[in-house]
Amino acid sequence: MNEGAATSGRRTSRAGRSLVEQVTSQLREDIVTGRLAVGERLTELRLADAYGVSRVPVREALRLLEGEGFVTTTSPRIRTVTRMTREDAENLFEVRATVEGLAAARAAKRVAPARLRVIRAILAEGQDCVARGEIEVLPQLNTDLHRAIALASESTMLLGLFDQISHKISWFYADVVTRRAHSSWHEHAQIVAAIVEGDAQLSRSLMLEHIAASQRLTQDEQEDGADDGR
Repeated sequence: MNEGAATSGRRTSRAGRSLVEQVTSQLREDIVTGRLAVGERLTELRLADAYGVSRVPVREALRLLEGEGFVTTTSPRIRTVTRMTREDAENLFEVRATVEGLAAARAAKRVAPARLRVIRAILAEGQDCVARGEIEVLPQLNTDLHRAIALASESTMLLGLFDQISHKISWFYADVVTRRAHSSWHEHAQIVAAIVEGDAQLSRSLMLEHIAASQRLTQDEQEDGADDGR
């Protein structure tokens, strides 16, 4: 292969990966926000038409999202949006409590002024959105705030672990946001206040209580869904 052909191949490969990443991100967002409902069948042709791409990047995106737990394949031709079980939720919240409890405690001891400004800005925006009833943007702001706290911990490992579960956190939060909005952002304010005070023990304790409250409501939603046959 000559150099020109090799360069062209690398460009095509990079472009292909970029398109797959775009489709994966859009498909994940549509699942997290509920535009694609739990249990809904995902067909390559319909998704390709919706996203204006060929079936190839859609097929790869579905494969990647199956690995992340957002898509379930029951046969080579049948893929659906995953229906999360109670055990799935328990596992996620257990990991969240470990990772985010440590992150909050470390943030209280290590947060830099610049990172604290970001945390306060996200908190203020979330509180304003709650006051205005702009519920649809809260799942992303919720994730942004929790990630900002993980960043403030100055722990690459904790941040990496948070990033691995952040999309699932948004997914669960989106499911309960109408019932959880006011209480969760009040709890966020308490956590941030403890971080500002440099109280590591209180920051961790409040974060654990915050996650436990979300877990209880998520479990209630799952039980209601089971009763409704969803």
